[in-house]
Amino acid sequence: MEMAGGYIMVVPFHGQGHVFPCLELCKQLAARGVAVTIVASRSIRSSLQSIANHDASGLGVRIMELREATSEEQDAHPGPFLTDTLQEPFEEMLNNLAAEAAPLPLCVIGDVMVGWVTTVCDKFHIPRVPFFTSSACSIAFEYALWKHRPLDLKEDEAFAVPGFPESMPIALSDTLHRAPHPPDHHQRNPPPFPRRGHPPPPDRGHPPPFGHGGPPHGPPHPPTGPDSNPRSPPWMNGLNESSGFLVNTCRELEAPFIEYMVKETEKPVWAVGPLLPSSFWEGSITHDSSFRSRKSNIDEKQCLEWLNSKPPASVLYVSFGSEVGPSEEEIRELAYGLEAAQKPFIWVLQAGHHHPHHQEEAEEQDLLPAGFEHRLEGRGLIIRGWAPQLLILSHPSTGGFLSHCGWNSTVESIGHGVPLLAWPIRGDQHYNAKLLVAELKVAAMIHMPKDDGMVRREEIAKGVDVLLGSEHGEKLRERAVSLKLRLASCSGSSQKMLDAFVVHLSSLQKKL
Repeated sequence: MEMAGGYIMVVPFHGQGHVFPCLELCKQLAARGVAVTIVASRSIRSSLQSIANHDASGLGVRIMELREATSEEQDAHPGPFLTDTLQEPFEEMLNNLAAEAAPLPLCVIGDVMVGWVTTVCDKFHIPRVPFFTSSACSIAFEYALWKHRPLDLKEDEAFAVPGFPESMPIALSDTLHRAPHPPDHHQRNPPPFPRRGHPPPPDRGHPPPFGHGGPPHGPPHPPTGPDSNPRSPPWMNGLNESSGFLVNTCRELEAPFIEYMVKETEKPVWAVGPLLPSSFWEGSITHDSSFRSRKSNIDEKQCLEWLNSKPPASVLYVSFGSEVGPSEEEIRELAYGLEAAQKPFIWVLQAGHHHPHHQEEAEEQDLLPAGFEHRLEGRGLIIRGWAPQLLILSHPSTGGFLSHCGWNSTVESIGHGVPLLAWPIRGDQHYNAKLLVAELKVAAMIHMPKDDGMVRREEIAKGVDVLLGSEHGEKLRERAVSLKLRLASCSGSSQKMLDAFVVHLSSLQKKL
Protein backbone atom coordinates (compact mmCIF):
# COMPACT_ATOMS: atom_id res chain seq x y z
CA MET A 1 0.00 0.00 0.00
CA GLU A 2 1.67 3.22 -1.17
CA MET A 3 0.47 6.77 -0.81
CA ALA A 4 1.04 9.03 -3.80
CA GLY A 5 1.67 12.72 -3.10
CA GLY A 6 1.49 14.68 0.13
CA TYR A 7 3.66 14.27 3.19
CA ILE A 8 3.43 13.96 6.96
CA MET A 9 5.39 15.60 9.76
CA VAL A 10 6.60 13.78 12.84
CA VAL A 11 7.52 15.57 16.08
CA PRO A 12 9.59 13.32 18.39
CA PHE A 13 10.48 13.65 22.06
CA HIS A 14 14.04 13.23 23.25
CA GLY A 15 15.38 10.21 25.10
CA GLN A 16 16.44 7.01 23.36
CA GLY A 17 13.21 5.25 24.33
CA HIS A 18 11.32 7.84 22.29
CA VAL A 19 13.80 8.46 19.47
CA PHE A 20 14.42 4.79 18.58
CA PRO A 21 10.76 3.83 18.00
CA CYS A 22 10.01 7.18 16.34
CA LEU A 23 12.71 6.67 13.72
CA GLU A 24 11.67 3.06 13.13
CA LEU A 25 8.06 4.19 12.64
CA CYS A 26 9.19 6.79 10.11
CA LYS A 27 11.31 4.27 8.22
CA GLN A 28 8.43 1.80 8.00
CA LEU A 29 6.02 4.47 6.80
CA ALA A 30 8.56 5.68 4.23
CA ALA A 31 8.96 2.12 2.98
CA ARG A 32 5.22 2.25 2.20
CA GLY A 33 5.61 5.29 0.03
CA VAL A 34 4.80 7.93 2.64
CA ALA A 35 6.94 11.07 2.45
CA VAL A 36 8.04 11.74 6.04
CA THR A 37 9.58 14.89 7.52
CA ILE A 38 10.86 14.63 11.08
CA VAL A 39 10.84 18.03 12.78
CA ALA A 40 13.25 18.25 15.69
CA SER A 41 15.58 20.36 17.77
CA ARG A 42 19.29 20.31 17.03
CA SER A 43 20.02 17.80 19.81
CA ILE A 44 17.30 15.40 18.67
CA ARG A 45 18.33 15.77 15.03
CA SER A 46 21.88 14.78 15.98
CA SER A 47 20.57 11.68 17.77
CA LEU A 48 18.31 10.75 14.88
CA GLN A 49 21.06 11.02 12.31
CA SER A 50 23.43 8.98 14.47
CA ILE A 51 20.87 6.21 14.94
CA ALA A 52 19.80 6.25 11.31
CA ASN A 53 23.42 5.56 10.35
CA HIS A 54 23.00 7.67 7.23
CA ASP A 55 20.31 5.43 5.75
CA ALA A 56 17.22 7.48 6.58
CA SER A 57 17.52 9.74 3.55
CA GLY A 58 17.52 6.75 1.20
CA LEU A 59 14.17 5.72 2.63
CA GLY A 60 12.55 9.07 2.01
CA VAL A 61 12.81 10.34 5.57
CA ARG A 62 13.74 14.00 5.79
CA ILE A 63 15.01 15.49 9.05
CA MET A 64 14.27 19.22 9.45
CA GLU A 65 15.91 21.18 12.24
CA LEU A 66 13.87 23.82 14.03
CA ARG A 67 15.55 27.04 15.03
CA GLU A 68 16.51 27.53 18.66
CA ALA A 69 13.89 29.22 20.82
CA THR A 70 14.57 32.81 21.83
CA SER A 71 14.99 33.70 25.50
CA GLU A 72 11.51 35.24 25.46
CA GLU A 73 10.04 32.03 24.06
CA GLN A 74 11.85 29.99 26.67
CA ASP A 75 10.44 32.21 29.39
CA ALA A 76 6.95 31.78 27.94
CA HIS A 77 7.26 27.97 28.15
CA PRO A 78 9.41 27.26 31.22
CA GLY A 79 8.85 23.51 31.27
CA PRO A 80 11.66 21.13 32.26
CA PHE A 81 12.24 19.76 28.75
CA LEU A 82 13.89 21.28 25.70
CA THR A 83 10.87 20.36 23.55
CA ASP A 84 8.71 22.68 25.69
CA THR A 85 10.37 25.65 23.97
CA LEU A 86 9.77 24.55 20.38
CA GLN A 87 6.14 25.53 19.94
CA GLU A 88 6.84 28.97 18.46
CA PRO A 89 9.62 27.74 16.11
CA PHE A 90 7.32 24.97 14.86
CA GLU A 91 4.41 27.37 14.40
CA GLU A 92 6.70 29.84 12.60
CA MET A 93 7.82 27.10 10.22
CA LEU A 94 4.21 26.28 9.32
CA ASN A 95 3.43 29.99 8.86
CA ASN A 96 6.36 30.28 6.47
CA LEU A 97 5.10 27.32 4.46
CA ALA A 98 1.64 28.86 4.23
CA ALA A 99 3.08 32.24 3.22
CA GLU A 100 5.03 30.57 0.41
CA ALA A 101 1.90 28.71 -0.72
CA ALA A 102 3.76 25.49 0.02
CA PRO A 103 1.61 22.50 1.01
CA LEU A 104 1.09 21.87 4.72
CA PRO A 105 1.44 18.31 5.97
CA LEU A 106 -1.48 15.93 5.59
CA CYS A 107 -1.04 14.98 9.21
CA VAL A 108 1.26 15.58 12.18
CA ILE A 109 2.31 12.61 14.30
CA GLY A 110 3.37 14.00 17.67
CA ASP A 111 4.98 12.11 20.53
CA VAL A 112 2.43 12.30 23.31
CA MET A 113 5.03 13.98 25.53
CA VAL A 114 5.05 17.01 23.21
CA GLY A 115 1.73 18.48 24.34
CA TRP A 116 1.80 21.69 22.31
CA VAL A 117 1.38 19.78 19.03
CA THR A 118 -2.36 19.79 19.78
CA THR A 119 -2.51 23.58 20.02
CA VAL A 120 -0.53 24.23 16.84
CA CYS A 121 -2.34 21.63 14.75
CA ASP A 122 -5.71 23.00 15.81
CA LYS A 123 -4.61 26.49 14.77
CA PHE A 124 -3.65 25.31 11.28
CA HIS A 125 -6.47 22.76 10.99
CA ILE A 126 -4.00 19.94 10.47
CA PRO A 127 -5.10 16.43 11.50
CA ARG A 128 -2.92 15.00 14.24
CA VAL A 129 -2.18 11.58 15.64
CA PRO A 130 -0.66 11.13 19.12
CA PHE A 131 2.19 8.60 19.19
CA PHE A 132 2.69 6.54 22.35
CA THR A 133 6.10 4.90 22.73
CA SER A 134 4.85 3.27 25.94
CA SER A 135 2.71 0.18 26.44
CA ALA A 136 -1.05 0.07 25.89
CA CYS A 137 -1.30 -1.27 29.43
CA SER A 138 0.15 1.92 30.93
CA ILE A 139 -2.14 4.11 28.81
CA ALA A 140 -5.18 2.07 29.83
CA PHE A 141 -4.26 2.18 33.51
CA GLU A 142 -3.86 5.96 33.42
CA TYR A 143 -7.22 6.29 31.72
CA ALA A 144 -8.94 3.87 34.14
CA LEU A 145 -7.45 5.61 37.18
CA TRP A 146 -8.85 8.90 35.89
CA LYS A 147 -12.24 7.51 34.92
CA HIS A 148 -12.98 5.42 38.02
CA ARG A 149 -10.96 7.40 40.63
CA PRO A 150 -10.53 4.51 43.07
CA LEU A 151 -9.01 6.80 45.70
CA ASP A 152 -10.45 5.03 48.74
CA LEU A 153 -8.87 1.62 48.14
CA LYS A 154 -7.42 -0.12 51.17
CA GLU A 155 -4.26 -2.21 51.26
CA ASP A 156 -6.01 -5.55 50.71
CA GLU A 157 -8.58 -4.32 48.19
CA ALA A 158 -8.66 -4.23 44.40
CA PHE A 159 -10.92 -2.62 41.84
CA ALA A 160 -11.85 -4.74 38.80
CA VAL A 161 -11.87 -2.53 35.71
CA PRO A 162 -14.49 -3.60 33.13
CA GLY A 163 -12.57 -4.74 30.06
CA PHE A 164 -9.29 -5.43 31.90
CA PRO A 165 -8.00 -9.00 32.37
CA GLU A 166 -9.00 -10.51 35.73
CA SER A 167 -5.31 -10.69 36.64
CA MET A 168 -4.95 -6.89 36.31
CA PRO A 169 -7.28 -5.10 38.76
CA ILE A 170 -6.40 -1.67 40.11
CA ALA A 171 -4.69 -2.03 43.48
CA LEU A 172 -3.71 0.59 46.02
CA SER A 173 -0.13 0.47 44.71
CA ASP A 174 -1.35 1.50 41.26
CA THR A 175 -2.81 4.71 42.65
CA LEU A 176 0.44 5.45 44.50
CA HIS A 177 2.72 4.93 41.51
CA ARG A 178 1.22 7.60 39.31
CA ALA A 179 3.94 10.02 38.31
CA PRO A 180 3.71 13.51 39.81
CA HIS A 181 1.97 16.27 37.90
CA PRO A 182 4.20 18.59 35.90
CA PRO A 183 5.13 21.87 37.56
CA ASP A 184 2.99 24.95 37.29
CA HIS A 185 3.84 26.76 34.07
CA HIS A 186 4.88 29.84 36.01
CA GLN A 187 7.42 27.85 37.93
CA ARG A 188 10.94 27.76 36.47
CA ASN A 189 12.25 24.75 38.37
CA PRO A 190 10.07 21.62 38.67
CA PRO A 191 9.69 19.97 42.08
CA PRO A 192 11.79 16.89 42.82
CA PHE A 193 10.33 13.42 42.49
CA PRO A 194 9.02 12.19 45.83
CA ARG A 195 10.33 8.62 45.98
CA ARG A 196 13.87 7.61 46.82
CA GLY A 197 15.84 6.67 43.74
CA HIS A 198 14.01 9.12 41.47
CA PRO A 199 16.33 11.63 39.85
CA PRO A 200 14.98 15.15 39.53
CA PRO A 201 13.72 16.20 36.11
CA PRO A 202 16.67 17.15 33.89
CA ASP A 203 17.79 20.66 33.16
CA ARG A 204 16.78 22.17 29.84
CA GLY A 205 18.72 20.50 27.06
CA HIS A 206 19.36 17.25 28.93
CA PRO A 207 17.49 14.03 28.11
CA PRO A 208 14.11 13.59 29.79
CA PRO A 209 13.43 11.07 32.53
CA PHE A 210 12.40 8.52 29.96
CA GLY A 211 12.31 5.90 32.64
CA HIS A 212 8.59 6.42 32.68
CA GLY A 213 8.21 6.45 28.93
CA GLY A 214 4.49 7.15 29.11
CA PRO A 215 2.45 10.27 28.75
CA PRO A 216 2.81 13.11 31.24
CA HIS A 217 0.18 13.51 33.93
CA GLY A 218 -2.11 16.49 34.12
CA PRO A 219 -2.99 18.68 31.13
CA PRO A 220 -0.37 21.24 30.07
CA HIS A 221 -3.11 23.54 28.73
CA PRO A 222 -6.93 23.75 29.00
CA PRO A 223 -8.45 20.51 27.72
CA THR A 224 -10.69 20.44 24.69
CA GLY A 225 -11.66 16.77 24.87
CA PRO A 226 -14.76 15.09 26.25
CA ASP A 227 -13.96 15.90 29.85
CA SER A 228 -12.58 19.05 31.42
CA ASN A 229 -11.45 17.35 34.62
CA PRO A 230 -8.00 18.89 35.28
CA ARG A 231 -6.62 15.49 36.31
CA SER A 232 -7.55 13.78 33.07
CA PRO A 233 -4.67 12.32 31.03
CA PRO A 234 -3.28 15.11 28.84
CA TRP A 235 -3.55 13.08 25.65
CA MET A 236 -7.31 13.48 26.06
CA ASN A 237 -6.92 17.17 25.27
CA GLY A 238 -8.47 17.60 21.85
CA LEU A 239 -9.44 13.93 21.78
CA ASN A 240 -12.38 14.58 19.48
CA GLU A 241 -10.10 16.26 16.93
CA SER A 242 -7.43 13.53 16.87
CA SER A 243 -7.56 10.88 14.15
CA GLY A 244 -6.67 8.05 16.50
CA PHE A 245 -3.59 6.76 18.32
CA LEU A 246 -0.37 5.10 17.23
CA VAL A 247 0.99 2.78 19.92
CA ASN A 248 4.32 0.95 20.06
CA THR A 249 2.81 -2.45 20.84
CA CYS A 250 0.95 -5.34 19.25
CA ARG A 251 -2.19 -7.36 19.87
CA GLU A 252 -0.17 -10.49 20.63
CA LEU A 253 1.08 -8.79 23.81
CA GLU A 254 -1.69 -6.41 24.81
CA ALA A 255 -4.95 -7.17 23.03
CA PRO A 256 -7.21 -6.51 26.08
CA PHE A 257 -5.74 -3.06 26.68
CA ILE A 258 -5.83 -2.10 23.00
CA GLU A 259 -9.49 -3.12 22.82
CA TYR A 260 -10.22 -1.23 26.05
CA MET A 261 -8.80 2.00 24.62
CA VAL A 262 -10.68 1.57 21.33
CA LYS A 263 -13.94 1.13 23.24
CA GLU A 264 -13.36 3.98 25.69
CA THR A 265 -12.09 6.59 23.23
CA GLU A 266 -14.12 5.47 20.20
CA LYS A 267 -10.99 6.08 18.15
CA PRO A 268 -8.83 3.71 16.13
CA VAL A 269 -5.75 2.45 17.96
CA TRP A 270 -3.08 1.47 15.46
CA ALA A 271 -0.87 -1.02 17.30
CA VAL A 272 2.19 -0.76 15.05
CA GLY A 273 4.88 -2.18 17.31
CA PRO A 274 7.15 -3.36 18.56
CA LEU A 275 9.12 -0.76 16.62
CA LEU A 276 12.52 -2.39 16.63
CA PRO A 277 15.29 -2.59 14.00
CA SER A 278 14.94 -5.29 11.36
CA SER A 279 17.98 -7.11 12.75
CA PHE A 280 15.98 -7.81 15.90
CA TRP A 281 13.70 -10.20 14.02
CA GLU A 282 16.45 -12.18 12.30
CA GLY A 283 16.60 -14.79 15.05
CA SER A 284 20.35 -14.82 15.64
CA ILE A 285 22.82 -13.01 17.88
CA THR A 286 22.13 -9.33 17.26
CA HIS A 287 24.97 -6.91 16.72
CA ASP A 288 23.53 -3.50 17.51
CA SER A 289 26.65 -1.34 17.62
CA SER A 290 25.74 0.25 14.29
CA PHE A 291 22.75 2.02 15.81
CA ARG A 292 23.70 2.11 19.49
CA SER A 293 27.30 3.15 19.23
CA ARG A 294 28.31 5.03 22.35
CA LYS A 295 31.33 5.31 24.62
CA SER A 296 31.95 2.18 26.67
CA ASN A 297 34.78 0.45 28.50
CA ILE A 298 33.78 -2.93 26.98
CA ASP A 299 33.29 -3.47 23.25
CA GLU A 300 31.07 -6.05 21.55
CA LYS A 301 33.91 -8.48 20.96
CA GLN A 302 34.93 -8.50 24.64
CA CYS A 303 31.32 -8.89 25.71
CA LEU A 304 30.74 -11.77 23.32
CA GLU A 305 33.89 -13.58 24.42
CA TRP A 306 32.84 -13.26 28.07
CA LEU A 307 29.34 -14.59 27.33
CA ASN A 308 30.77 -17.48 25.31
CA SER A 309 32.65 -18.60 28.42
CA LYS A 310 29.46 -19.04 30.49
CA PRO A 311 26.96 -21.95 30.58
CA PRO A 312 23.59 -21.59 28.83
CA ALA A 313 20.94 -19.52 30.64
CA SER A 314 23.28 -18.81 33.55
CA VAL A 315 23.99 -15.07 33.23
CA LEU A 316 21.93 -12.27 34.78
CA TYR A 317 21.91 -9.09 32.71
CA VAL A 318 21.44 -5.96 34.86
CA SER A 319 20.56 -2.65 33.24
CA PHE A 320 18.30 0.28 34.11
CA GLY A 321 18.49 2.20 30.86
CA SER A 322 20.08 5.56 30.25
CA GLU A 323 17.97 8.04 32.20
CA VAL A 324 16.67 6.28 35.29
CA GLY A 325 18.17 4.05 37.94
CA PRO A 326 18.45 3.13 41.61
CA SER A 327 19.64 5.53 44.26
CA GLU A 328 23.27 5.57 45.36
CA GLU A 329 22.38 3.49 48.43
CA GLU A 330 20.56 0.98 46.24
CA ILE A 331 23.54 0.75 43.88
CA ARG A 332 25.63 -0.49 46.81
CA GLU A 333 22.84 -2.82 47.94
CA LEU A 334 22.63 -4.17 44.40
CA ALA A 335 26.37 -4.86 44.40
CA TYR A 336 26.17 -6.81 47.66
CA GLY A 337 23.06 -8.62 46.44
CA LEU A 338 24.75 -9.73 43.21
CA GLU A 339 27.77 -10.87 45.18
CA ALA A 340 25.60 -12.92 47.55
CA ALA A 341 23.59 -14.45 44.68
CA GLN A 342 26.61 -16.38 43.38
CA LYS A 343 25.50 -16.14 39.76
CA PRO A 344 27.46 -14.71 36.82
CA PHE A 345 26.22 -11.29 35.73
CA ILE A 346 26.71 -8.38 33.35
CA TRP A 347 25.97 -5.07 35.03
CA VAL A 348 25.62 -1.88 33.00
CA LEU A 349 26.45 1.28 34.95
CA GLN A 350 25.21 4.39 33.21
CA ALA A 351 26.92 7.54 34.43
CA GLY A 352 24.81 10.02 36.31
CA HIS A 353 21.23 8.71 36.15
CA HIS A 354 20.97 8.40 39.93
CA HIS A 355 22.70 11.72 40.67
CA PRO A 356 21.06 15.14 41.03
CA HIS A 357 23.42 16.26 38.28
CA HIS A 358 25.13 14.14 35.65
CA GLN A 359 28.51 12.90 36.83
CA GLU A 360 31.59 11.62 35.09
CA GLU A 361 31.98 7.87 34.62
CA ALA A 362 34.89 7.76 37.03
CA GLU A 363 32.59 8.65 39.90
CA GLU A 364 30.47 5.55 39.28
CA GLN A 365 33.29 3.38 40.58
CA ASP A 366 33.11 5.19 43.93
CA LEU A 367 29.56 3.90 44.42
CA LEU A 368 30.61 0.25 44.41
CA PRO A 369 31.80 -1.41 47.63
CA ALA A 370 35.57 -1.50 48.17
CA GLY A 371 37.14 -4.47 46.39
CA PHE A 372 33.87 -5.46 44.70
CA GLU A 373 35.22 -5.72 41.17
CA HIS A 374 38.37 -7.53 42.29
CA ARG A 375 36.40 -10.10 44.31
CA LEU A 376 34.01 -10.80 41.45
CA GLU A 377 36.52 -10.74 38.61
CA GLY A 378 35.51 -13.40 36.10
CA ARG A 379 32.01 -13.86 37.55
CA GLY A 380 30.87 -10.30 36.98
CA LEU A 381 31.36 -8.06 33.94
CA ILE A 382 30.90 -4.34 34.66
CA ILE A 383 30.11 -2.24 31.59
CA ARG A 384 30.47 1.50 32.08
CA GLY A 385 28.65 3.43 29.42
CA TRP A 386 26.62 1.87 26.61
CA ALA A 387 26.13 -1.89 26.39
CA PRO A 388 25.27 -4.02 23.32
CA GLN A 389 21.91 -4.91 24.85
CA LEU A 390 20.47 -6.83 21.91
CA LEU A 391 23.64 -8.88 21.62
CA ILE A 392 23.47 -9.75 25.33
CA LEU A 393 19.77 -10.62 25.29
CA SER A 394 20.14 -12.73 22.15
CA HIS A 395 23.04 -14.79 23.55
CA PRO A 396 22.16 -18.29 24.83
CA SER A 397 24.17 -17.75 28.03
CA THR A 398 21.81 -14.99 29.17
CA GLY A 399 19.23 -16.44 31.55
CA GLY A 400 17.53 -13.37 33.00
CA PHE A 401 17.26 -9.60 32.88
CA LEU A 402 17.09 -7.40 35.99
CA SER A 403 15.33 -4.37 34.54
CA HIS A 404 13.45 -1.17 35.40
CA CYS A 405 10.83 -2.39 32.90
CA GLY A 406 11.01 0.49 30.47
CA TRP A 407 8.87 -0.56 27.52
CA ASN A 408 11.63 -0.88 24.92
CA SER A 409 13.78 -3.03 27.19
CA THR A 410 10.74 -5.07 28.17
CA VAL A 411 9.86 -5.89 24.55
CA GLU A 412 13.48 -6.63 23.65
CA SER A 413 13.73 -9.11 26.52
CA ILE A 414 10.45 -10.83 25.62
CA GLY A 415 11.51 -10.93 21.98
CA HIS A 416 14.57 -12.95 22.92
CA GLY A 417 12.77 -15.28 25.32
CA VAL A 418 14.55 -13.90 28.39
CA PRO A 419 12.53 -13.72 31.65
CA LEU A 420 12.81 -10.62 33.80
CA LEU A 421 13.38 -9.64 37.39
CA ALA A 422 11.28 -6.50 37.65
CA TRP A 423 12.55 -3.45 39.54
CA PRO A 424 10.23 -0.64 38.39
CA ILE A 425 11.24 2.83 39.50
CA ARG A 426 8.59 5.25 38.30
CA GLY A 427 5.64 5.96 36.05
CA ASP A 428 4.66 3.39 33.43
CA GLN A 429 7.39 1.00 34.57
CA HIS A 430 5.14 -0.05 37.44
CA TYR A 431 2.29 -0.97 35.05
CA ASN A 432 4.70 -2.73 32.68
CA ALA A 433 6.04 -4.79 35.57
CA LYS A 434 2.51 -5.68 36.63
CA LEU A 435 1.74 -6.80 33.07
CA LEU A 436 4.87 -8.97 32.98
CA VAL A 437 4.28 -10.60 36.36
CA ALA A 438 0.50 -10.95 36.60
CA GLU A 439 -0.73 -11.30 33.01
CA LEU A 440 2.13 -12.42 30.76
CA LYS A 441 3.84 -14.39 33.54
CA VAL A 442 7.40 -13.89 32.29
CA ALA A 443 8.80 -12.01 35.29
CA ALA A 444 9.32 -12.10 39.04
CA MET A 445 9.07 -8.92 41.09
CA ILE A 446 11.75 -7.55 43.39
CA HIS A 447 10.22 -7.01 46.83
CA MET A 448 10.10 -3.33 47.77
CA PRO A 449 9.59 -2.50 51.46
CA LYS A 450 6.65 -0.23 52.16
CA ASP A 451 8.42 1.84 54.80
CA ASP A 452 11.06 3.63 52.72
CA GLY A 453 10.79 1.86 49.35
CA MET A 454 14.53 1.10 49.22
CA VAL A 455 15.43 -2.28 47.76
CA ARG A 456 17.94 -4.17 49.90
CA ARG A 457 20.59 -6.78 49.18
CA GLU A 458 18.64 -9.67 50.70
CA GLU A 459 15.69 -9.07 48.38
CA ILE A 460 17.98 -8.73 45.38
CA ALA A 461 19.78 -12.00 46.11
CA LYS A 462 16.45 -13.71 46.71
CA GLY A 463 15.06 -12.41 43.41
CA VAL A 464 18.12 -13.55 41.46
CA ASP A 465 17.85 -17.01 43.01
CA VAL A 466 14.17 -17.21 42.03
CA LEU A 467 14.92 -16.23 38.44
CA LEU A 468 18.05 -18.33 37.86
CA GLY A 469 17.93 -21.07 40.48
CA SER A 470 14.37 -22.21 41.12
CA GLU A 471 11.56 -24.23 39.58
CA HIS A 472 9.50 -21.05 39.32
CA GLY A 473 12.32 -19.44 37.38
CA GLU A 474 12.33 -22.36 34.94
CA LYS A 475 8.59 -21.91 34.38
CA LEU A 476 9.13 -18.20 33.75
CA ARG A 477 11.81 -19.05 31.20
CA GLU A 478 9.57 -21.59 29.44
CA ARG A 479 6.82 -19.00 29.34
CA ALA A 480 9.22 -16.36 28.00
CA VAL A 481 10.33 -18.67 25.18
CA SER A 482 6.68 -19.36 24.33
CA LEU A 483 5.91 -15.65 24.32
CA LYS A 484 8.94 -15.02 22.12
CA LEU A 485 7.35 -17.21 19.45
CA ARG A 486 4.07 -15.36 19.81
CA LEU A 487 5.84 -12.00 19.52
CA ALA A 488 7.66 -13.19 16.40
CA SER A 489 4.27 -13.69 14.77
CA CYS A 490 3.09 -10.19 15.68
CA SER A 491 4.89 -8.70 12.71
CA GLY A 492 1.91 -9.64 10.57
CA SER A 493 -0.67 -7.84 12.70
CA SER A 494 1.57 -4.80 13.13
CA GLN A 495 2.21 -4.61 9.39
CA LYS A 496 -1.54 -4.71 8.80
CA MET A 497 -1.96 -1.87 11.26
CA LEU A 498 0.70 0.16 9.45
CA ASP A 499 -1.06 -0.53 6.17
CA ALA A 500 -4.37 0.57 7.72
CA PHE A 501 -2.75 3.79 8.93
CA VAL A 502 -1.43 4.51 5.42
CA VAL A 503 -4.97 3.99 4.10
CA HIS A 504 -6.10 6.54 6.68
CA LEU A 505 -3.46 8.99 5.44
CA SER A 506 -4.66 8.46 1.89
CA SER A 507 -8.20 9.30 2.97
CA LEU A 508 -6.92 12.57 4.43
CA GLN A 509 -5.27 13.36 1.12
CA LYS A 510 -8.54 12.82 -0.77
CA LYS A 511 -10.25 15.38 1.45
CA LEU A 512 -7.90 18.17 0.33
